[in-house]
Amino acid sequence: MASPKTKKIDFTGNETIADVLFLLPEASDILLSHGLSCVSCAFNVHEPLKEGVLGHGYSEEDFTRILDDLNEAANDVILQSHNKDSFPTMTSKAQKKVQDFQKESGQEGFGFKIDVVFSSDDKEVSYFLDFLEKPERGDRVLPCGDVLLFLNTESWKFLQNCTIDFAQEGGDEGFVIEKKTIPLDNGEVC
Repeated sequence: MASPKTKKIDFTGNETIADVLFLLPEASDILLSHGLSCVSCAFNVHEPLKEGVLGHGYSEEDFTRILDDLNEAANDVILQSHNKDSFPTMTSKAQKKVQDFQKESGQEGFGFKIDVVFSSDDKEVSYFLDFLEKPERGDRVLPCGDVLLFLNTESWKFLQNCTIDFAQEGGDEGFVIEKKTIPLDNGEVC
């Protein structure tokens, strides 16, 4: 797999809020400092940044200041461009189950946080799953249908090329994380 290339980002306001948060996790602090809680809004996967800002009664000047702050922060951070094919994905069954659990717990629209936890000898992996109203500092925000995944840097790296599903077998049920099969140049898969 090729290594990620560094890429300069210049936000225009036409990006969805979720895309801004994905590319620049620090954007959550910047938006909150301007009084915007877009981070925890379920519409941030659909709404462009400019529409979201102006839709909350902010002026064009306010929007320009927010955009300037985001671009200044982006210039201070090395952003990685990733192959979207390697992004973690969720099956529609898993997305539905997350939404069912959110509804049951009164946390509709919250992000689905997945923390990958390694054993002390790094031989076993377990997962901590939770619903959070907003991402934690440094989390990547990845829209999967109508579900927002919140992943810290280590979890993001580990879950590359993975699919998150929900399985029921006998009396057992739960989320299952599996590596995607990747076609090789010779036509085989790994």
